[in-house]
Amino acid sequence: MGIRTILTLVFLMLTSLLAACGTDSRASSAGASPDLAGTEWVLTSLNGSSLIEDTEITLTFREGYLGGTMTCNQYGGGPDSGKYAATDRGKLAIPQLAVTVQLCAEPEGIMEQEAAYIQVLHDAAAYRVTSGDLEIVDASGRTTLVFEPKQ
Repeated sequence: MGIRTILTLVFLMLTSLLAACGTDSRASSAGASPDLAGTEWVLTSLNGSSLIEDTEITLTFREGYLGGTMTCNQYGGGPDSGKYAATDRGKLAIPQLAVTVQLCAEPEGIMEQEAAYIQVLHDAAAYRVTSGDLEIVDASGRTTLVFEPKQ
């Protein structure tokens, strides 16, 4: 069995376990950012641009862990990866992620889009929920990712 298959199986098992342990989304006190645990999102903007046609990137938060899909690959994981730290003041840190290593040739540009997404996720410094959308911001204050709630 190849390393890619093993990583994919490990990711799927951990994601299933984390989904079974999910928590409800809840808002913090007035003026604070809502808790991200238990929320699921679909990316609508990456660095101010739309995604490549026929692609989808998702982001799911569980208590202390996050993960998702990027059309070709998956990311997130267990205790050594996929952790995040979010505060009720809107700070967000995503220091490390496990990513599957599948190679997809189509649609054109998919691998570059996935690499850009993972880089921007690593550079996250803060988040806010505006009009129901999740915005992730880098250290300079620039909105790099915009998500809408997953239906």
